[in-house]
Amino acid sequence: MRWVRCIALIALMSAGCLSVAAPTDRQLYEAYLKGEMDEWVHYIDGVNQETSNAKERERVLVYEYGLVPYLWSIGDTAACRKANQRYKGHIARAEGWLKEADYLAHSSAGAIYSFLLKEVGLSGAVNGMRYSKAAVQADSVSPLALYMRGNVYFHYPRIAGGNKKKALACYQRAEKIMENDTSYRYHWMYAAVQLVVVQCYDKTGEKEKAIEQCRKILRLHPQFAYVKTYLPTLSEREKNGKD
Repeated sequence: MRWVRCIALIALMSAGCLSVAAPTDRQLYEAYLKGEMDEWVHYIDGVNQETSNAKERERVLVYEYGLVPYLWSIGDTAACRKANQRYKGHIARAEGWLKEADYLAHSSAGAIYSFLLKEVGLSGAVNGMRYSKAAVQADSVSPLALYMRGNVYFHYPRIAGGNKKKALACYQRAEKIMENDTSYRYHWMYAAVQLVVVQCYDKTGEKEKAIEQCRKILRLHPQFAYVKTYLPTLSEREKNGKD
């Protein structure tokens, strides 16, 4: 019966080689709400770009798009630089098969991230603006393109084309599109876009609208840790009449 034991051993070895199922968008969305971004890192690290299909590679790009600025925000420059280099490599290989608007939106993000990391000069900021504009022109109902265009308007100084009201219009359009598409209900980008709507209202002095939007977010995403701390701060500033 040696051959039976041999077959059993091979079966066990094969089972051990099977990859662990990738987390769902809902699982990664819940991690985002809790600020447990290590789960994103594990997901991205676990995807084999050589063997994955186009849908999975596209999915990875969307999470890299969100991970790089997160790493920047917590001050982990080394990890941020490494993540952005990988992200840009994936963007470059996506040309030709990724939807044009999304390719341009990712290209915009990669260029801007490189500028922030001082890997390139002002050309990064210029290209970021140019790509974001082209992305929306290519598809005016792409949530990713609208989100990226809004980010450019929001973060750029006015002298360089920044405009908080135009940012708000882009974010609100993206929010509406995702609101009407059930595939985004448990997706990190839907919650993120709703948050930046709050920040636009906050920056333009519309505190009541910012508070109302925060409450809307917490009805939809009650675990959103950042908004749970943001809302009391907004309410206190509104009460005291402070900007």
